[in-house]
Amino acid sequence: MSRLRTPLSLYVHWPYCSFLCRFCAFSKARVPAAGVEHDRITTALLQELRTSLATHQDKELHSIYFGGGTPSLAKPQHIAQIIEAANSLVPLAANAEITLESNPTLAEINKMRDFKQAGITRCSIGVQTLDNQTLAGMGRLHTGTEGLAAVDRAKQLFPGKVSFDMIFGFAGQSLDQWEKELEQALRHADSHISIYQLTVEPGTPLFRDQNAQRVILPSNDLQAQMYEAAVKICSQRGFRHYEVSSYAKEKDAESLHNKGYWQGRQWIGIGPSAHSRYIDPSSGKRISTVRFPDIQRWEQHCDRFGHGTAKSAVISDDDAKQEAVVFGLRMLDGLSNSRFAAVANGQTLENYLLMDQVQQYAHDGYLLWDNVQGHLSPTERGLQVIDSILMDIIP
Repeated sequence: MSRLRTPLSLYVHWPYCSFLCRFCAFSKARVPAAGVEHDRITTALLQELRTSLATHQDKELHSIYFGGGTPSLAKPQHIAQIIEAANSLVPLAANAEITLESNPTLAEINKMRDFKQAGITRCSIGVQTLDNQTLAGMGRLHTGTEGLAAVDRAKQLFPGKVSFDMIFGFAGQSLDQWEKELEQALRHADSHISIYQLTVEPGTPLFRDQNAQRVILPSNDLQAQMYEAAVKICSQRGFRHYEVSSYAKEKDAESLHNKGYWQGRQWIGIGPSAHSRYIDPSSGKRISTVRFPDIQRWEQHCDRFGHGTAKSAVISDDDAKQEAVVFGLRMLDGLSNSRFAAVANGQTLENYLLMDQVQQYAHDGYLLWDNVQGHLSPTERGLQVIDSILMDIIP
């Protein structure tokens, strides 16, 4: 039966955080002084879930991802309710991946066994850095030692299914410090790690600090060296760099949910600010939606309409083709003609892309173009500058 069902992913946004990181631009809110109204937000999530999945019951859920915010602040029984409700509407695949993001604080890690019993199969931990001074400056409530202890604890509960995040490019960080920090982190890693360059997003405290020159980040050249060091060190430790920011020891350790985004699969997002991309079963058109970011407004709309959708739009053919290339070339596996043609009304990559530019980048060692198989992929060198390449090859 599963072969006949179209794969679908579900993203659940739990918006509350116990602290607000100075670099974070995601939609979130600090836990209210009176505490989170857990029943209230769970009821709204379930309302939106039932409304959103009602027209997709012919599909199959390949992944569920609880992100935020800090979804490990939620109650395990409520996470279980959401998983059970989703499965009752759209059946879970036998090997479905169900991920929960967590901060490495003791209170949240102590709930991990309960989350596993609730149905979570994979854990993603926001370690970020091992430097205590940087952690404190960024607003984190844990130490580097506590971060690694959380990873070790999670590995006992989710062997082979634990990932954690690291960030490079903090103020004052040297290449040598980053290399030593990453080496230490990888000694505790399971089978997956995500490594991000610190980005300064408008509206964040870090953005204001940088504009006021209270914070000076490493130069672009130094950050490029840090990126290259991450690729080299992870490779030496047996981690394959399969996506711009993602490394895995084995194929089955790769994030199934995130690969769904990069491969252009359909997904439904519920919760404040959540996005969706899916094909409308009645019209056959590709649809993009985004929910209200304000929590109270989103809850009120869920009560009134069964969902908190702020915007809904049809994705044009041109935008669909562009998205397929942009997301597909985030991965070293790249993009095939068959996958591209599925969203391009049968058009091939060579008839869409600026092939003179593609061939030049292939000649220079940034892209690999297989003319026989109709397959385009970045090299490791190309992956580092893929954003610039995309600007040159997409018409």
